[in-house]
Amino acid sequence: MVSWGWVRFTVLALCVLMAAEVGLRRAWADVTVNPPGPPPVCQLIRPEVFDVLVPNRGPLEAEGEEGSTAGTRSNTCEAESRSAVDGARASLWVALVHIGRHDGRGPECIRREGSLLQPINRTNHRVALGDGGSYYFESASDAARTVHLSACLGTYLVYVRYETVGATEPAVVDGATAVAQEVLSWL
Repeated sequence: MVSWGWVRFTVLALCVLMAAEVGLRRAWADVTVNPPGPPPVCQLIRPEVFDVLVPNRGPLEAEGEEGSTAGTRSNTCEAESRSAVDGARASLWVALVHIGRHDGRGPECIRREGSLLQPINRTNHRVALGDGGSYYFESASDAARTVHLSACLGTYLVYVRYETVGATEPAVVDGATAVAQEVLSWL
């Protein structure tokens, strides 16, 4: 004959274990782990690259951000032409983001939602960089072209916005790709 005390104890123990499992799963899904800050992105790009892509550029503007979104650390670098040289002017903005855990999502960049910019109403082109990369054009007027390029490598995301006047679309993509390769080569 089974003792009702043992049955109650067993049922109570199972309820406690199930509640603990549900609580732990919920806590794990809600956890945010901020990674260490990435290296300063301006220092990862050779000055010659800036000089070629941004003619007559002013000083580099670097900005560190503690976390642009939860579970990340990032910093940026920006260069802009002070004046047009033979009608050519440009601006280059680069961000390096180190991804951690947030809302149950792991730190792997390529699996992170939105890391490879999937714009609405624009054609997204794949590019062979790191674990994956893509770019799209913001504008395609005869005068100015702006490309947005993003690439993932492990827990890092490199984002490049390059705008220039007087260059072809392939040249603009090549310039943004060169910048992303410079940064990825140090990671």
